[in-house]
Amino acid sequence: MSRVGGTSPVSVRLLGPFAVTLDGTPVALTPRLRALLAVLALDVGRPVPTDRIAAAVWGEERPADPRKAVQVLVTRLRTALGADVVRTTSGGYQLDVPASAVDVARFEADLAASAAADPAEEYRLLRRSLGHWRGAPFEAVGSDLLVTADRPRLMEQALCAVERGADLALAGHAPDLGELAAGLRELVALHPLREGLWVRLMAVLDRTGRRADALAAYQDLYRVLRDELGTPPGEEARAAHQRLLARPSDSTAADGAAADDTAADSTAPDNRTPDGSAPNTTAPAGTTPRPPSMLPPPDGAFRGRAEALSTLDALLADAPRIAVVDGPGGIGKTTTVLHWAHRVPDRFPDGTLYVNLRGFFPTNTPLAPAVAVRQFLDALGVPPGRIPDDADAQAALYRSVLADRRVLVVLDNARDVEQVRPLLPGGRHCVVVVTSRNRLGGLVAVEGAARLALGTLPPTEAEDVLAARLGSGQVGAARLATEPAAARELLALCGGLPLAHVIVAERAAGRPGAPLAALVAELHRHDSRIAALSADGDRAARSVFSWSYRALGQDAAAVFRLLGLHPGPYLTVPSVAALAAIPEQRARAAVGELERASLLIELAPGQFTMHELLMDYANELVSADPPEESGPAVVRMLDHYLGTARAAEARAEAGAGTGSGLSDDEAPVLVGMVRRAAATGNHEHTWRIARCLRAHLWERRQVTTLLETESLALSALETLGRVPEQAGSRRWIARALGQPDDADDDAYDTAAGTR
Repeated sequence: MSRVGGTSPVSVRLLGPFAVTLDGTPVALTPRLRALLAVLALDVGRPVPTDRIAAAVWGEERPADPRKAVQVLVTRLRTALGADVVRTTSGGYQLDVPASAVDVARFEADLAASAAADPAEEYRLLRRSLGHWRGAPFEAVGSDLLVTADRPRLMEQALCAVERGADLALAGHAPDLGELAAGLRELVALHPLREGLWVRLMAVLDRTGRRADALAAYQDLYRVLRDELGTPPGEEARAAHQRLLARPSDSTAADGAAADDTAADSTAPDNRTPDGSAPNTTAPAGTTPRPPSMLPPPDGAFRGRAEALSTLDALLADAPRIAVVDGPGGIGKTTTVLHWAHRVPDRFPDGTLYVNLRGFFPTNTPLAPAVAVRQFLDALGVPPGRIPDDADAQAALYRSVLADRRVLVVLDNARDVEQVRPLLPGGRHCVVVVTSRNRLGGLVAVEGAARLALGTLPPTEAEDVLAARLGSGQVGAARLATEPAAARELLALCGGLPLAHVIVAERAAGRPGAPLAALVAELHRHDSRIAALSADGDRAARSVFSWSYRALGQDAAAVFRLLGLHPGPYLTVPSVAALAAIPEQRARAAVGELERASLLIELAPGQFTMHELLMDYANELVSADPPEESGPAVVRMLDHYLGTARAAEARAEAGAGTGSGLSDDEAPVLVGMVRRAAATGNHEHTWRIARCLRAHLWERRQVTTLLETESLALSALETLGRVPEQAGSRRWIARALGQPDDADDDAYDTAAGTR
């Protein structure tokens, strides 16, 4: 399926969240089709036996006839990606695209090329090979075979490449060892038992003038191996440690910054290194550690959020001294908090601490609180010799250090309360701001934290934000003013979500001379807004939302997918129970979890809604399900709302309600159900729900909507061949069009037997 020049319309990404595109447009596949494509892509250009395909797709629960089942799946994959994308071979199938179309193949090709290159080129190729990685291989594929057999092999290749790259960097082939140290820090947290990473981290820290941190890294390794395996570090790590101890202590600024005047205090814990040698923690005379300043830089294009900033300002004067800023992914929680934090540095003379807790992250691996505590102790200048081995003791030391200091602590991207509590300082002068996609109600209830829920940007702020991102000064505003119609469409596409503004502005920046109307036209070529805002990699809307989706429990995840079938604008727990075919108690729990995860918003007691972009994402997920699963769910949903409409009619006839018996909240949902029933070919539901809406829409003079629903009803009735009922729809259409109508509709409906 290759094109001129060796390019391919199909692109497959396995090194991280699974993704496949066709001509640059993301393609949604069912779980089994994802597993099929993954196992074929792993050996792109080579035949894959049918038995291996069956094992990857079904595991131990193989169908009675695996060959036939694989053949059916391959046919469906060809339908989705093109007839010639998979070639039938003797005993199996082969993905027939260039190797460069698969990220695993590109990764392995760069690795192979690096082995024959000179050191400088080898380092460049190793860096490029690792750039293909976006997370753990085969995320969202759901194949036990690939995860248990192939993921470890690929991870080992990547880690070996990291270690070799670090060796080359230490040999002088890298411009910035500081960046390498940060990367190794993250990797040892993810792979704490891999001594090779620790050894290279120690070497990089020492080379960049942080000898005390290098010694502390060895102590961390020693504790991890002792606690997890009951063994000491291996020969390579011990030798690296001995070299650090044997080298004469110097008096560089980097070493001095990591020391503390209290290091010589006889009451401090005697935490000698595992071989009995005391680490060097003495600061040069007259020096004191500088206050930490760990905040990432602010966003220069930040605008708006005045109410949120005022709420955070209140933390400076009154209790509580803890705030939880929550909201869905892409709503601007981190950007808002960092903007505020950079406005008030003078209120925290003892410094600012920041950590990304990775609660929602591509690798789905939250940062352990103990790792964050250790990072904070290092930043606060606590010498390694004073840091105890036990994690609880380290947390207690952290609280003691902050007891009388004025420090701002920003805990970004937290998963849950348990991840946050060990990081709360004990002093009354510190302020803590936590950001999370989850609501973290425990911090509000127990610690008395203030809750700040960020919502979508109001129209005026949204326009200011987009203008700021389109150009500095008045450039962006002028660009919007020049094309007001295109500006309105872009703002509607963004839906008040700050992340969407960033993506749209980046697209516009890539075409500085093109009119905004051209960008609008390009975005409208996609099937949905989520697709239009998801073509730019890991910061794309789809990727950001997927991190929240993958953190959900089983019921909540299933409900979220199925909500893609619900047309909105509101839903209730009973409607969710019907849609998902689960008891109301389980539906209530699932809805509660979705609300706590900021994926649903409770507008009024029992009435929930979802941001339009999240609805698009849910619809994309459920569209990948086979029709035999989603079809019955739609019917269950329509049955529920038809029952709701009939109950309203019964109330009106009994005189228990006013007019049609429908509330102004129920009617918009039923209108959406008429549209969904018509779109899915559920003709009986189409005309019956439309019939229940007639009186309400006429009373409210919503004649345009009445005309639409009755037209859909008439089309359904014509398809069903229900001639008597067609006359009633035609009369209501005539009435909506303002034509004379003196028929007795109630008498007609009764005579026609439609009730």
